[in-house]
Amino acid sequence: MTENDFEERRKALKERVKKQLENSSNDTIEEEIVVLESPVESSVDSSEKRNLERILELEMDDKSKLRKMASVLILVGSILGIFSGGIILQGNPSELLNSSIFDQTQSVDITGQTLDLEGHGIYNVSIILLDYDSSETIQSTLTNDNGYFQLKNVKADRMILRVSLEGYDTIERTFDAVDGFMQPFTMKNGSDLVTENFISEDSGWSLEAAVGLSTFIGVVTILTGIVGIQASVEIRRAKRYRRTQYLAGVSLFSRGLIIFGPILILAGMGLLVLTKEQFEDVEEV
Repeated sequence: MTENDFEERRKALKERVKKQLENSSNDTIEEEIVVLESPVESSVDSSEKRNLERILELEMDDKSKLRKMASVLILVGSILGIFSGGIILQGNPSELLNSSIFDQTQSVDITGQTLDLEGHGIYNVSIILLDYDSSETIQSTLTNDNGYFQLKNVKADRMILRVSLEGYDTIERTFDAVDGFMQPFTMKNGSDLVTENFISEDSGWSLEAAVGLSTFIGVVTILTGIVGIQASVEIRRAKRYRRTQYLAGVSLFSRGLIIFGPILILAGMGLLVLTKEQFEDVEEV
């Protein structure tokens, strides 16, 4: 029976009751109205209640599907983060420290000049290259007529260069042999020992520091990915809404495949907002 048919029958019933009013007393009429109207009203209310319950069930079912989708998105994004962390740790350059690449000694040819206070080259100046750690002599040479000297195949490492000539101060310069450029030595009359430090204070990142940073990033990425998996579990439980959102927010730092993981997690958090009334702590409020 359709709703229109039901209304038509209800109207017909009311018309029949009105006709009976003309031939009956007021008490009898009221009794009949109560008797006849009651089942109709009860049937209408029951039908409306069932329809409302069906609508609510459909709405809850749709939001439940959204919540499950949010759980899946956050789970996938977090797994991508753990995968990315594994790649970072797997590509850790710590093994390179002991590899043959770093055992190969690089060398440079160093050219320099000795000058007096007037800027003239000084002839026959003793040039001695010393090891920085042991102070052992590695190479030695003398300057030519124009004060120039050259040291070949110098290990690319920290060294000490001693420049000396009778009647002049002896100069000991500490430097990093990274290229062939050497600033001129200006020599003064005297017999003192003059030390010069040409070591740059800003030496940049060492390989050890890069290894440490890479390891830290990889570990943090994996841990935050695990937090994201826990957030996915919390979504399915639907117990605590704010706790679940906080866990999902932490999982953003897993950076799965740089941007794809965070995008999936953000999408899941958005769906989570739409279904927050399904959580027990939100319903209680």
